[in-house]
Amino acid sequence: MKKNEFEKDIEDLKDWLDHQYNPGHYIGSGRVPRPIGRLTKYPLLLIIFGILNMVPVIMFLVFSEITWSSLKSLIIPFLISIGLIIGGYSRMRNRKKQP
Repeated sequence: MKKNEFEKDIEDLKDWLDHQYNPGHYIGSGRVPRPIGRLTKYPLLLIIFGILNMVPVIMFLVFSEITWSSLKSLIIPFLISIGLIIGGYSRMRNRKKQP
């Protein structure tokens, strides 16, 4: 009997929850949890997550006093946001090129 997609996603998510802190379970094996791996199939979600991740960074820059230490703490969230937006845009562009 074939399992439906939802049950497979639940099993994969449970496996990830059980092994997320096991350093050798996913690294180097090529396995990616399905809910995370399927996210790249929806480039608009990547763009939305990138924008939502960038909103706190922008709000902090607008409403807070800017110091060097505060700028250093915003570099990683800003780079992650940019990476998500660029990744989503490139996947959308590649999808439109395919027949």
